Amino acid sequence: MPWALSVPLLPEESLSSWLVRAALRQGCDPLSLTGAIWPTWRIWIRDIDREIPLVRMRPLVNASGISYADFQKAGMRDDCEKVAGYSLPETRTWPWLLALGSRNRTRYGGQQVCTLCLAEDSTPYLRRHWRFAWHIGCRFHGVQLVDECPACKAPIEPHRLTAEDQHLAQCSRCHNDFRKAVCTSPLPEAFSVQVMADRVLEQDKVTFRQASIAPADWFSMVAFFIGVIRRASRRPVSPLADALLSLGISVTDCRMPVSGLAFELLAVSERSALLVALERLLSMGLEETFSVLVACNVKTSALHDPRRSPPVVLLPLLSRLSHHPHGPHRRRVPPACRPMSERAVRASWARLKRRMKAEPTS
Repeated sequence: MPWALSVPLLPEESLSSWLVRAALRQGCDPLSLTGAIWPTWRIWIRDIDREIPLVRMRPLVNASGISYADFQKAGMRDDCEKVAGYSLPETRTWPWLLALGSRNRTRYGGQQVCTLCLAEDSTPYLRRHWRFAWHIGCRFHGVQLVDECPACKAPIEPHRLTAEDQHLAQCSRCHNDFRKAVCTSPLPEAFSVQVMADRVLEQDKVTFRQASIAPADWFSMVAFFIGVIRRASRRPVSPLADALLSLGISVTDCRMPVSGLAFELLAVSERSALLVALERLLSMGLEETFSVLVACNVKTSALHDPRRSPPVVLLPLLSRLSHHPHGPHRRRVPPACRPMSERAVRASWARLKRRMKAEPTS
């Protein structure tokens, strides 16, 4: 049966945002609305922004009056598969899509917003492009995106709002209005990488070293260099760290992530720090970058895990580096009484703080 109050999809709106708005428009909680549409499907324990499976679509189309095609267009799968270059599974983290870190309906992160966009909206809603991991600033207002409640530091979880909340521009835990938050400017170097990545996503081919490559190859190359930066930060006293320092990249920057989490799980501030270093590498040019790596005697094994193939577009450049052969990989067993390193403790503490954000304080 169609809803009494229609709720159209807004421009560039994410699926989860629309479902929350539809529920509040009908005067009920998001959990109640989705329970009425799909009585046996627990929709909020998954990342519904990715897509609504076709087998689940019919009751939603009948109730909302919105077509299958519009719901498919609002999903993230097409763009994410263009970025990844292959068909993505329903589960696991998708490359370059912020991971929610779901445990039942509890989230550890994954949503970020521009508070000025929400303030200007007649009906506040979440944009699809805010879910991309390379997005750290608003493309319209030039302010840094917010990925937690400015007041209580809880993750942004609009699906946990109730009917009384009326709009989704607020924290589901403390009900602080995001539209009143003080805005900060994004790091300009990180923002330039965001603009570059957006342009690549819009194209079918990208020019790289006087050749045309697919967007997926470009994103694979960028992910490789982010991995190189993070490997250097784990070993600040190494030829690789020295090479990056000579290029103007300090891997001991306090903003660098220490948790060891995947890029898609990092906070906006940590992703920004990595994108700043990435922008420096890209602006220097790959020829100069690899010349410095060769001069510093950096081995190929220092740049990536030898068990994984590097991006094909970088193979000619990687062939310039010397290769250090590895034997069978063996996991080191630390002595029982040996204390953890400072870095290991800091990484564990960073991961623990991320989990604690999802749990309300008593």
